[in-house]
Amino acid sequence: PVALFSFTLTVEGADILTDDAINALYEAGCDDATFGVSGGVQTGEFDREATDFAEAVASAIKAVEGAVRGALVVDVHREFEAAAAG
Repeated sequence: PVALFSFTLTVEGADILTDDAINALYEAGCDDATFGVSGGVQTGEFDREATDFAEAVASAIKAVEGAVRGALVVDVHREFEAAAAG
């Protein structure tokens, strides 16, 4: 079964916010992510479908590091959604 996993990758080493980088990321399958910078830290916020969390993160890291030369994912932060009561 496929589920949706929300997590944020912290990226160093290369500027992932140039037009070329954003286009490369989109082409690499990161159309399920929003990239930005906060306090000098570049991030990609993903909502990725996968069979498990590890697969979701691994595929996202592979896509980011493969799309932008020199990009290095240095941190993963998982977003835990609170289950709706009812």
